[in-house]
Amino acid sequence: MKYLEYPLFAEGFVNRFLISEVHTQIRQFTRSTLSGRVNEWLKKGFAIHENPCRKEFIEQRKGEIPQCPDFTHITNGGTLHVFGEEKLVKQYFPFGNPGIDGSGFYYQPTYLRMYGYTILQSEEEGIVDFELETCGGLTLWANGQLITDFTPFTRNLVKKTVVSIPLLKGMNPIVVCLDDLAERDTDYYFRMKRLGEADLKILIPADDQVEEDTLNQMEQMLHGMCFDKEAYFSETIKMNLNNPFNQPLNLEIMVTPGEFIEKMEQSWKLIKIRNYTMEAEQKGLVLFHTDEISPGYYYFTAVLTYQGIVIKRKIGNQLVRKEFLESNNEDRNVRKKLALDAIIRFAPENTYKAAALFQREREYKRAEDILLEELLGVRNRKDCSDFHFIIMIYIYRTFYNRISDTLKDALEEAMINYRYWIDEPGDDVMWFFSENHALLFHCCQYLAGTYLPDRTFTNSGRVGTEVKARGEELLHHWFDDFFREFITEWNSNAYIPVDVLGIGTLYNLTDEKDPLHQKAEKALNMIFYSLAVNAHKGAVMTSFGRSYEKEMKGNYNAGTTSLLYVAYNAGYLNRACIGYLPLVLGEYQPPKEYQKYLTLEEEEEMIFQNTQGFENHVNLYLYKNSKVLLSTAIGFKPFQKGYQEHILQATLDETAQLFINHPGESFPYGSGRPNFWAGNGVLPLGAQYENTAVLRYHIGEEERIGYTHAYIPINSFSRYQGEDGILVLEKDGAYVAVKALNGLTIQEQGPNQFREFISQGRDNVWVVRVGSIKEYGSLEEVLAAFRNVTITMDGESTRVKDETGREYLLDMENILKVNGVPVYQYPETVEGRITWKERVN
Repeated sequence: MKYLEYPLFAEGFVNRFLISEVHTQIRQFTRSTLSGRVNEWLKKGFAIHENPCRKEFIEQRKGEIPQCPDFTHITNGGTLHVFGEEKLVKQYFPFGNPGIDGSGFYYQPTYLRMYGYTILQSEEEGIVDFELETCGGLTLWANGQLITDFTPFTRNLVKKTVVSIPLLKGMNPIVVCLDDLAERDTDYYFRMKRLGEADLKILIPADDQVEEDTLNQMEQMLHGMCFDKEAYFSETIKMNLNNPFNQPLNLEIMVTPGEFIEKMEQSWKLIKIRNYTMEAEQKGLVLFHTDEISPGYYYFTAVLTYQGIVIKRKIGNQLVRKEFLESNNEDRNVRKKLALDAIIRFAPENTYKAAALFQREREYKRAEDILLEELLGVRNRKDCSDFHFIIMIYIYRTFYNRISDTLKDALEEAMINYRYWIDEPGDDVMWFFSENHALLFHCCQYLAGTYLPDRTFTNSGRVGTEVKARGEELLHHWFDDFFREFITEWNSNAYIPVDVLGIGTLYNLTDEKDPLHQKAEKALNMIFYSLAVNAHKGAVMTSFGRSYEKEMKGNYNAGTTSLLYVAYNAGYLNRACIGYLPLVLGEYQPPKEYQKYLTLEEEEEMIFQNTQGFENHVNLYLYKNSKVLLSTAIGFKPFQKGYQEHILQATLDETAQLFINHPGESFPYGSGRPNFWAGNGVLPLGAQYENTAVLRYHIGEEERIGYTHAYIPINSFSRYQGEDGILVLEKDGAYVAVKALNGLTIQEQGPNQFREFISQGRDNVWVVRVGSIKEYGSLEEVLAAFRNVTITMDGESTRVKDETGREYLLDMENILKVNGVPVYQYPETVEGRITWKERVN
């Protein structure tokens, strides 16, 4: 046996391990009810809602220290017996991750356990302190001795402890066990950081035939992989991936859709694996033509295998079909038909496709087979099953005369056995407390009770008429909150379509005189007003209350983009159908008068200010003209820990955009919430006045990441110039300019090559401005103007003076003064206030 040697860098993270595959075991617990207010977690943190199953799990786990397995003579590809099962052991490659990450999404309560093994080589005997961080529980042994059984088990909340490990001179085997109870989205990782300056190296056992140089070159090869473009349009995809060897190299590319909830069962069918051979020293890898697979935002995972060691890394990109970009049609019925056909052609074999097949009177057996498979997720009460169940109930009602008795019986059985709300007992991990989930549960409850009035619903013991009444009561309460607070996860491309799914289906299945129908229509009108006001060139690219990287970068494929297409012939057709499905199945038409907000005239400028969300928790400011948009969440929880909130967005078009954040994790394409691009580890103080926005960051020393960065894909612009912390870019007669107090450094390698601009420092200020090039005459003049923008910080106050002498003062008390005068009148109403002005050039 030989050992691969890795240095322990200055930060001191031990992130090289042999790890076992995650052992998963679905667990059952005492069926219990829950309590709490919908949306409250957005203000107080998701930890306020703890499933009773977690308390029961902790009680069971307490004192049951996991066994320490014998890793002697185990190398990559070996196996480890866990609970009587053999699990594969593999070498972990961090690609910048300071720890070991096994995070994932689990639809049912699932016990997780994984082991890690590494060797620390010490130059001398002594006691070395290590800081342990974990989401989960972490048990650690050194040289066969138990060091700690650290079991906070705080769901998705990282906890830390410091341990002292006696190390011998020479090799010290370290074994760790990471375990937890998974409940839907599950952060599941650990980090081990050396404290002090002890001279240590990391050793990983390997088979004798493994050449360390070869393995390192493969790792470096994947470290540099990237794409040249932010989107591919019915063309061949080329990945920047270079073979460093003087001989051919075989590899796999796994292609996985970014939307995890597209299918309730057998999601592995959505993964496509393609094999390639790169010639000696080949530069670049041609993959395939985008039209060979369904359009969408995808993750591309490159997989190399050497002597049984698997090295893989993923990056993302969006694939767009040109036919979708050319599908504009003023006839709404034609757009609805094209949308249904898009679902049938390109959606996975899921409930939404089944509904489209029934609507188009096609392939009934195929549709029924899909539903019978998808019903397994409903029966098992998988999290997010409500996203699919509501359309199943729609199909039951609308196409009752077309479906078989077998499917009728299966749907009725699912309806009477489902868990509809927190006042009913369960041991599942379905999430009830967000706006969109609550809506769908209430709709399902109301509709199921309506259609099965005399049946007994087993989970609640109520008969159908009582189930309907309870659902109706909850729906009225939901609408009252919605009309008062509007969308709590403001402008979210991910969740607005889910709201439309629920409200639109309720609209379709209720009589026009029904108060719920009237409320549904009012709610839909509110949503489409907001979409029209916030849209720019057919996409909603603004500040978001909940953000994911796939929606922030995949704007051609976003659910709000296709909603705008179906509703107004704006945006683009795509297969993100969860929102537009009820529009093409029903007769709702959004008000035509909102169209004036979608496309502004050449000299028009519009400013929109409103207040919305749980207990009116966010004030929003938006500026747009015909060429650009700038949006900011004003003074939202400044300097507090963030989640998935996206504070500032500058938009020229679907790919020419700019946004800034404090990364929630240090490596791209992680699964954190917040992650590298989506959300903020620490939120800034954000302010905007007209077409200029300012972000002030103050990041505490306890935060590991001490920088902020901007996403600016310069290849999506036609021109750019930069110097001394300033970057100005233009496209189609518009510009965006940014200046960072602490300077800007472009990332020139890896997945974010020529997309990421880093500004070091825990206290920093960013200034962003958008506008028309005609205002200055040229991009060079924009740059000259921004040279004269000055930024100063004085305690908690920030002053920005622009080239005209206008002064912006940010502080916690007033948020923003311009030339000494407060400029905000928040709180505004939910509907907000629009100010029109004619741009003077």
